[in-house]
Amino acid sequence: MILRVRRRMKVRVLLVGTITALAAVVGVQLAIALPGAEQPAPSTTPVDWSTVRPGADASWPACTPPHGATRTTPLAERPAFVVVGVNDGLPGTVSACIARELRWAGTTTGGSSQPRLAYYVMAADPWTAAERKWVPHPDWPSSNRVRGTLVRVPAAFAGDAHGTTCAGGRTERACAYVYGWAMAQHAAAIPGLRSPSTHRFWIDVEAERTWNRDQRFNQAVVEGMVAAFTAPRDRGGIGTTTGVYSDHAEWARIIGRLRTGSPLDRLDQWIAIGPASKAEAVDALLHDWPLTANGRIRMVQWVDGRIDRDIALPAARDGADR
Repeated sequence: MILRVRRRMKVRVLLVGTITALAAVVGVQLAIALPGAEQPAPSTTPVDWSTVRPGADASWPACTPPHGATRTTPLAERPAFVVVGVNDGLPGTVSACIARELRWAGTTTGGSSQPRLAYYVMAADPWTAAERKWVPHPDWPSSNRVRGTLVRVPAAFAGDAHGTTCAGGRTERACAYVYGWAMAQHAAAIPGLRSPSTHRFWIDVEAERTWNRDQRFNQAVVEGMVAAFTAPRDRGGIGTTTGVYSDHAEWARIIGRLRTGSPLDRLDQWIAIGPASKAEAVDALLHDWPLTANGRIRMVQWVDGRIDRDIALPAARDGADR
């Protein structure tokens, strides 16, 4: 099995299991990813990975957060690119590190297929005990309107009583979708962010204890966020691109098998592998199964001491339309 030791910011993975438990996890992963093609090799031309600089990501632990921690984590020196967490570990909150980390983004070297600056935003069910410990009164919707925009909920998230209308119920999938939309809007409106509509937002899907047991509810939260990030600005959206951050076991437990036609199926993916080496991260980037049948792994995160590092293909080598 896979045992996780976590800080709020990111996944820490320790491999401790038995063959039987590992097979169970892999079985769940394959049930989600298949049918579909194996993760394709992005390029047939060899890459000298010894010359490829990694990127890095960081959030509130890099400065003194409101939660009272005093030991801060270091920032990587001259990364190729950075991903800045905008929340204080919870959806709807604001990291105190944004200004410092945006200055840090100015030290990037470039040379990666990833942009020099991207953001990541937390996602969760705000009614879980773990979330309410820090945010006792979540900003939960009671209608389908967010900042004047009427949010149209997909029929897949309709309830028996109110259909696709959010009536404020804590377990309503329609409200979960509207909540996801609202959390994306909140993230993009945080003061100090650089041009939110032109920078990618990765959606952080981790920590099983902060999610609902209803996987369709969880899908609604993430789909609502995706819809808000990608909808054009003249339709109330943010007008940017997005992707998901997770690992295979967390994704299987939290999201599970996707509904037919889910927009989560084709999203770009940022995969966490925990304490590892750069070589192991490169291998995961090139050969790991994606989280979904039609997804594509764009980045892999590994833990190097107290720093979260990230590897991506060199510039113009991933075959993406940019």
